[in-house]
Amino acid sequence: MDQQKLDRAIGRRLKTLRTQAGMTLNELAARSGVSRAMIGRVERAQSSATAALLGKLCAALDVSLSDVVALAEKPPERLVRLADQPHWRDPDSGYRRRHASPTDAASGIEIIVVDLPAGARVPYSPWGRNAFTQQLLMLEGAVHIDAKAVRLREGDCLDFDVMRAVIFENETRQDARYVIITRRGASYGKM
Repeated sequence: MDQQKLDRAIGRRLKTLRTQAGMTLNELAARSGVSRAMIGRVERAQSSATAALLGKLCAALDVSLSDVVALAEKPPERLVRLADQPHWRDPDSGYRRRHASPTDAASGIEIIVVDLPAGARVPYSPWGRNAFTQQLLMLEGAVHIDAKAVRLREGDCLDFDVMRAVIFENETRQDARYVIITRRGASYGKM
């Protein structure tokens, strides 16, 4: 999917989620800390949303980033081929994510493969409600997670929740690749 089509799909999905939540643009702006004008531009696909901006909107809407980026509006699948896995790229940081698992998998598990370019920094806002836990498994490179000043290297695995702001940062000169595994409906604890 080209960037313009993806921007339109993300904009439509955000607007749908906002209206399903019964929120006006002003209410979503107040709850997310994102300006009403910026939300409107993203919904109309006049601006490409960054990972940080989507994180704030998703937290305010109580949905995961995958709910917006994977654009899961079809029946659950058991198999999703690599060529059919949705990809998204953050226009600011170059952060890339691929939704590897089938959408709405019966297991409730979501698997996201992330490529974080050298020097990239991606901040996420805390979720206020409907929080979830996730695990991060480092495949290549290193990533610094600022919530607890944790530095992850190849093979390391971290279990954490989304109840606090988290910044993923690749302070190295090498791209990093990791997998995020989330179970929907899982209770959260402290990192």
